[in-house]
Amino acid sequence: MSETMTLRRAATPIVPALIVLGFFVWFSNWIPQTRWEPPKTRAIGAQMTPVELARVGAVLTRERGCLACHTVEPGVGVKGQGRGPNLDGVAARRAKGVPGGASDLAGYLAQSLYEPGAYLVEGYANIMPASPRPPAKLTYEETTAVVDYLMSLGGTPAVKVGDLPRPPAEAGRAPSAPAAPAAAGVADASALLDKHNCLTCHAFKVGEDRPGPPLALASLRENASARGKDLGSYLIESIVQPRAYVAGNFPPDLMPEDYGAQLTAGELYTIVSYLASSEPKP
Repeated sequence: MSETMTLRRAATPIVPALIVLGFFVWFSNWIPQTRWEPPKTRAIGAQMTPVELARVGAVLTRERGCLACHTVEPGVGVKGQGRGPNLDGVAARRAKGVPGGASDLAGYLAQSLYEPGAYLVEGYANIMPASPRPPAKLTYEETTAVVDYLMSLGGTPAVKVGDLPRPPAEAGRAPSAPAAPAAAGVADASALLDKHNCLTCHAFKVGEDRPGPPLALASLRENASARGKDLGSYLIESIVQPRAYVAGNFPPDLMPEDYGAQLTAGELYTIVSYLASSEPKP
């Protein structure tokens, strides 16, 4: 009898513990699991209407990192809360005769994507990479879709695939021209990271004692997935808007917020490309 009572007393605290443990195992498996995936290629056909293209363009604008610098804020005019001009109402503003750039709306928007430094909205720096280059990497068809989306912000989408000119670099490219070597990319990126003291707070290996999140590729991909962004867009946001999303238990006000002003578009692209690559890191 005494042995039975002893066993019962021993089992009493174990049963609730097993119930609690079982609940947490069930709950952790119930939470949807996510994984990082590269941006999807959008199927865009020549038969699509401008309205259909505009819908695709709205998705591309979110997926390809445009909203890391631009905002879509109704009723505030050109100056929103972003580092780039507010996109809402861009078609209406052009219709009122805002000076600069191509005279027709579609041509102006295409030029703004292909050659963003050709005409700058007053008060904004030349920081935007050309849309065919990373991080956006828009194809000609995708550019048409984005133009239609921008035309819908205060106007009516009106272009179809084939209506816009192709990017100047693509139109004038010699068929046999060899690709430029990119050997200097790693050295340039390392020099930029050193110049801005990035590795004072960040490390390339998980577990090193630094005040900021690690820059290990697996960690960056995991954070991008948790943020709901592709890796390139996540890295751009983390650099130019570091307080927008802080991964892990790191201080939210540790990283300076003026790197967007300090870095040119080319420098930002160099750093992002390096961090997103599988190049061996020190």
